[in-house]
Amino acid sequence: MSEMEMNVKRKTQAARGAANTARGSLARRVACVIPAYNESGRVGNVLAGLRSVDRLDSIFVVDDGSLDGTLDEARAAATRDPRVRVLHHDQNRGKGATVRTGLSAAAGAGAILLLDADLEGFGPTHIENLVEPILADQAEMTLGLFIGGKWTTDMSHRLAPWLSGQRCLRSELLHRIDWAAAEGYGIETALTVAALQYGWRVQRVPLPGVWHPPSEYHRGLGEGIRNRTRMYLQIARAFYRAGGLQWIFPRLRDWLRRTYSGWVVG
Repeated sequence: MSEMEMNVKRKTQAARGAANTARGSLARRVACVIPAYNESGRVGNVLAGLRSVDRLDSIFVVDDGSLDGTLDEARAAATRDPRVRVLHHDQNRGKGATVRTGLSAAAGAGAILLLDADLEGFGPTHIENLVEPILADQAEMTLGLFIGGKWTTDMSHRLAPWLSGQRCLRSELLHRIDWAAAEGYGIETALTVAALQYGWRVQRVPLPGVWHPPSEYHRGLGEGIRNRTRMYLQIARAFYRAGGLQWIFPRLRDWLRRTYSGWVVG
């Protein structure tokens, strides 16, 4: 091999090494997306708790047309932490659309951390536990579950863990989500159905001491009940539109066969 050919080979190998290093660095970038609607007095506390978390490269707060001081509170937090970017919808578009706005802004990150804007008792250790399995390639998605916070939110996560808004996932999987199903409160259900359909490795992560106030606390009893009813209807619609029925019925049939195949009648 001539000296010129050797030089070309060295440059090619160096370029490949630089590209691999860049990809590895990109894969370890973590962007946090926080959808927020009328969370004044709470979103600022969540952002203050994230200030000491070095793991996060960027934090996107998406205000979904709030009618209170949420937008101002988020912008004030952005002046104290350069990683915080505040996005804003002129009118309320629902949680699914709000998350999608944040994800579009976070393009380029290797992992996406999704957090609710009204968390209590949330800290750096919880974030590390949600993010690390993704960066270590131990899971495609982590699912944060409340435990030891308030009995009401603990119970809801025991009964319906797939509805947790606290999760981290590899960003390249986002194109597999049915975004029509994710409209409104359907985002968590759309993520869950995608994980089932494509066989993602999902790791449950306990979040000790974490909780958030119920909808009735935010909006008052009457409006809270109406909002909760609307949420459950949107969740059911999301499950149907994302193809959840096509996934669950064959597995239910298989379970019934295994369960009752040994029964003898008469």
